[in-house]
Amino acid sequence: MIRELGLPISIDQLYFIRQESVKYLIKELGKEDVEIPYNTLKEEICKRLINADVVSIEGKEDFISLFEDADVRSESDVQYLNQDVLDTLKYFKSNGGKVYLVSDFYGSKTMFEKLLTHHGILDLFEDIYSSAALEKSKHTGSIYEPILSELSIDPSEVMMIGDNLRSDYTNAIKSGLNAYQLPHKKYLKKNKRNNFGNDKKDLKRVINRIYKTCHKGSAIPYTEYIVFYHTFVERMYETAKRKNLKDLFFLSREGQYLKKLFDSYQDFAQIDETRRINTHYLKVSRQATLQIALKDINVEDFGYLQKKYSDISVDDFLQAVNCPDELRTQIIIDLKVEGKTNVEGFFSSSTFEDLKQNKPFTDYYDAHRKASHNAFKTYINSFNSDIEKNGINIVDIGWGGTMQEAIYKFFDYKIPVTGYYLGLGEIYDIQPKTKRYGLNYSLMPYTDYNEYILMANMQLYEQFSAADHGSAVGYSLDAKNYTLEYHKPEEKWLYDNHIKTHQDDMFGLHKKLLENLEPLCYSEEMMQDVMTKMALKVGLFQSTKRLKFLDTLSHGFYQNVGDNQVGISYEPPKFKSPIKELIKFLMTPEKYFRYLVKLKPMLFKKNKLVAFFAPMYLIYLYFKFNKYLRFKVFDRFFRLKFNAFK
Repeated sequence: MIRELGLPISIDQLYFIRQESVKYLIKELGKEDVEIPYNTLKEEICKRLINADVVSIEGKEDFISLFEDADVRSESDVQYLNQDVLDTLKYFKSNGGKVYLVSDFYGSKTMFEKLLTHHGILDLFEDIYSSAALEKSKHTGSIYEPILSELSIDPSEVMMIGDNLRSDYTNAIKSGLNAYQLPHKKYLKKNKRNNFGNDKKDLKRVINRIYKTCHKGSAIPYTEYIVFYHTFVERMYETAKRKNLKDLFFLSREGQYLKKLFDSYQDFAQIDETRRINTHYLKVSRQATLQIALKDINVEDFGYLQKKYSDISVDDFLQAVNCPDELRTQIIIDLKVEGKTNVEGFFSSSTFEDLKQNKPFTDYYDAHRKASHNAFKTYINSFNSDIEKNGINIVDIGWGGTMQEAIYKFFDYKIPVTGYYLGLGEIYDIQPKTKRYGLNYSLMPYTDYNEYILMANMQLYEQFSAADHGSAVGYSLDAKNYTLEYHKPEEKWLYDNHIKTHQDDMFGLHKKLLENLEPLCYSEEMMQDVMTKMALKVGLFQSTKRLKFLDTLSHGFYQNVGDNQVGISYEPPKFKSPIKELIKFLMTPEKYFRYLVKLKPMLFKKNKLVAFFAPMYLIYLYFKFNKYLRFKVFDRFFRLKFNAFK
């Protein structure tokens, strides 16, 4: 219910509200807990949630309508069939007998029918009698007489079968029925044992199992990254429900795989199909969104290009605005410049001013930006989403929101464009209508220990969620699905030979996570802690097989704006004072984790023997020691501990 309705309440709080509602109704109605009418229970719980500002008056109908299906989902997750009893009942029925279900059950008759349908045995029973529906129970013995009377059955011709001594045997005998108590003591003891345990430990066990599976010799390296993706789509689903989002636009190319995972999660988690979130796959890129957001040449500031490539060549600039080869050559000749030489401070240079006066360029530029604008508008409208009413909610890996801001600019800063990212690594210029959130980690509102760990190796999040198609470079009404695309050969080879299989294996692990995590009651904080611990190990413990895999990935990494660089680059940090940096590392090593995860791959390229002897395990032990010291020991002594140890 919390997940489906986005309720601002913890699992424990909702559970205790239900328990207190039952206790109150027992006293108020003078009935056993299982004799309380199901609708009365729903109303009482809802009343308390409305009073606590958890459910709104307007949201009451949704809460009540989902209540039973949520109970069915919860019950079906923990129920199993006793095949021996089932075979006996089927044999009895096949020989002319009639089987009725009589249960001390808190739910309605329709709820029981849904559960029996789930198990595929609804047809086995002639009818169903629930204590909550009749307001009588086996526990008090009051349920037998009215059922026998309704069915006009002689009690001596009935056999009551159940596992509770008082309810199913003693009280049935007192009512004149024959009775048989099922020997279920071991199952009853098992159910009682299930009350004991620790969800956090169980969560760790599930994630550690994934980690170990992905570290077997036969496993594809880094498939444990599915834990990060799975957590993201789970949080995205919960966020969308909480904010009542109707449509989500997954941005290419990483969004293709994220959408697949999200749709799978939604198929598994949703209670009511009519409340399904619409998901769309929007093909965009930095280069493509640059085209659609272009303003008149005299007012366009080329903000993204200025920020990333302030020193750029005329040729690179013209390629950035998709200028055709022949025209590009002609413009460079007209300007009498060296086309491939970077111009310092290009956008404030005389060269750029000359370019803005060049008629072939301005004619192309105006026609191009108008055509791109019309094509993209038609493309967006093809999704049939009411963006004027609901705004545009985009989903992506991250890291700052370049494409989000370009789309916002395209709609003249009128339609809100909200970004939901796996991680938010840069802030840019956030406005009220361009809010953005990093669901696994974020610089906003501040960065904590876990986030420093999770934001390392950001390029791998992109690599492992690569798409099967090329990058969008622009839009045209004449193009298939309105997009102009280019698939770099290195990228295509990498996807076909490595990434596709990698994603298939991760998807299988995602399915296991759905099943294994469903029975657990874990909070976001629990998952963040477990996920961070795994990320620490993944980043530091890199075998030769994994390092070779990273090197292969590097050859398929391609930037589609600027100098079109191929390969993942690892720039070693430059520290002015190594001693000061060492002290800072000893105090807060997580702030240096992004360098440490790249240390071994860098050494591997230069000297494999040196890489082999890199003391990564000692570094790992220091991380654990440092965290224990700061958050378990120092935590009790320092009033302003976060000044140094946040």
